[in-house]
Amino acid sequence: MVTITARPKAQQGEESFPAGIALAFVAFALYSGMDVTIKLLTKNYAVPQIIALNSLFALGPILAYAALFGGLYNNLRTRRPIYHVIRATCGLFSSFFAFWAYSRMPIADAYALAFTAPLFITALAVPILKEPVGWRRWSAIGVGFIGVLIMLRPGSGLINTGSLAVLAGALFYSVGMLVTRRARNTETSVSFAFYATLASGTVFGAMTPWLGRMPTLHDLGLSAIGGTLCGVAFVCLLTSFRKVPAAVAAPFQYSQIIWGVLFGWLVFGDVPDRTLFIGLAIVISSGLYILYRETVLGRQVTAATKRDCA
Repeated sequence: MVTITARPKAQQGEESFPAGIALAFVAFALYSGMDVTIKLLTKNYAVPQIIALNSLFALGPILAYAALFGGLYNNLRTRRPIYHVIRATCGLFSSFFAFWAYSRMPIADAYALAFTAPLFITALAVPILKEPVGWRRWSAIGVGFIGVLIMLRPGSGLINTGSLAVLAGALFYSVGMLVTRRARNTETSVSFAFYATLASGTVFGAMTPWLGRMPTLHDLGLSAIGGTLCGVAFVCLLTSFRKVPAAVAAPFQYSQIIWGVLFGWLVFGDVPDRTLFIGLAIVISSGLYILYRETVLGRQVTAATKRDCA
């Protein structure tokens, strides 16, 4: 997952809704392609080694984008290094839990549970950012977690280490997103992606001599494909947010369930059941409503600020 901060004012004139939406859709498809390579590699390799290799190959497209759009210095310099440390730490845990879960459950099932992230973000915004959350959004959070319970079906045996790992990953991801939001006025989106990816490659790479094994050329190529897909997906998503508002592009993350079901069926022979789709529909509806409310409230704050400055 990638965090996008507010677009620079100089880029407002670059808006193109068809191109922005298409790029967002492509980005999330590429992320799903990366997840397929991760799941394939978990059969033979430890998750830290997989993440280390993935991070190594993802750095190329990220650095290329930073160099082309604003320069490496402007994009990667930081005024608040502590935020990058916290964000990178959250990224370490969220990526480990998510990738480890892929070895325990179908991709589509993991995606369905990972879509709880907007619910966690809204709930945690109160203690972390001191942002007020009204009864409408609290209600949406409650409804969303009912959807989670429907997907997990307590007592059915579906509450296992894999599903709990996905939820833990979504929780760490959410904390990381809130840290990024708090630092959006001083740090760039590219810097968060770069330092988090660099940290993952360094920390998990240090574990590889003890946990890893020499990859075959085939698997090294698979890692290269997955990491490159991750980096290119980030570039596509960041470009998308240069062309359309965040509220327009963000909901397309839910399109990943399409790719999760399709790739899971074609590559792994996994077919989700009807109950998962019912719970998923509830979670997505809750997430979209929260996004809608935050967009409406954001417009109200902007309008009030303009009135005060008039």
